[in-house]
Amino acid sequence: MDKDALPLLKHTNPVYGSGARVLINGFGEVTAVDDPSGAVRRLLALLDGTRSPVAVHEALSADHPEVTLDETVAVLEQFDAAGFLLNAAASPEGLLDEYELSRWKRNINFFGSYARLADNKYEMQAKLRDCRVALLGLGGLGCHLLLDMAGLGIGNVRVVEFDRVELSNLNRQILYREADLGQSKLPLAVERVKEFNSRMHVDPVDMRISSVQDVIDVITGCDVVICVADRPKVEIMSWVNQACAQTGIPFTTGGLDTQRAFYYTVVPGATGCVQCWRRQVSETDPVSDGLLNEKTERRIGGDNAAFVPLVTMTTGFLLGELTRLVTKMAPAVATNRLMELRFQDYAMTEAEHWTRAADCPVCGEAAHVHPFTIG
Repeated sequence: MDKDALPLLKHTNPVYGSGARVLINGFGEVTAVDDPSGAVRRLLALLDGTRSPVAVHEALSADHPEVTLDETVAVLEQFDAAGFLLNAAASPEGLLDEYELSRWKRNINFFGSYARLADNKYEMQAKLRDCRVALLGLGGLGCHLLLDMAGLGIGNVRVVEFDRVELSNLNRQILYREADLGQSKLPLAVERVKEFNSRMHVDPVDMRISSVQDVIDVITGCDVVICVADRPKVEIMSWVNQACAQTGIPFTTGGLDTQRAFYYTVVPGATGCVQCWRRQVSETDPVSDGLLNEKTERRIGGDNAAFVPLVTMTTGFLLGELTRLVTKMAPAVATNRLMELRFQDYAMTEAEHWTRAADCPVCGEAAHVHPFTIG
């Protein structure tokens, strides 16, 4: 444990209980700690962010001389591992300015709930500001994603779109208006998101993606890709999968299938890719494989149903994956598996699972995939 750390009991973990039992609350769970001597309760009261671990022990030993420094440090380490402590010495200095501290205060408080003594919760917001995201598509999902990334504090987004606004878009595509019908989506979306967050740098790319090289061209220099483009429906994810493997850039993607929302994430060099998934379906599930092949041959798409509650839920999942990848506050949820949420009961389940294949021609050992790094 860092001797200069100033352990602070998080306000999200208040202490309850009396007598020989201490209850520490947090996020719908309660941790019970036996405390026959009262030393634990006294220790918790001393964790106000003004004392180093040594100073905490010195103050504690005034009332409980039987507790050693090693025992105090061991308990602090247990509390830290449980997520109860922040380091009050962690500072925003050199990371965030006053505007950023005020605008993203609630984000920072959330990051603090994940932070440990070795972490700086302000760094997580700075990582979002400094990251570079490629957003492919400005339809229903893309509109929500771009606006929510502006709210989240993402600093740099390259947006790819080619389409124009249609009346049927306006049940879910929140960056466009009735007066915009027939106009190009891209400049409208950029203008409106800049009104919401003037500090976000948006790089618009007017392009209809038609190859792996197109994807490589637009994602090069980015840290994470979010693909919500749906045309051409059959080929687009194969192109993105290959381009991200070649560049070492992770991607997260999702969509709607009438009554369900789904999403998954691929991290080059660490997880299986789309090709791994399709190969394993071919080997283990001949019925699904046959349906997929026929669907591809006949170029059967969806029914163009797009219900905004499922749109907003999907974008929330994708932004969660983006935040996890960029800040590393927690592992991505949807690697090596397709997660789905059905509107019927809002149950979230793992619909499919796969692993990285060593001989995969896209991401396997012979493919020389660049490992994923941020920055």
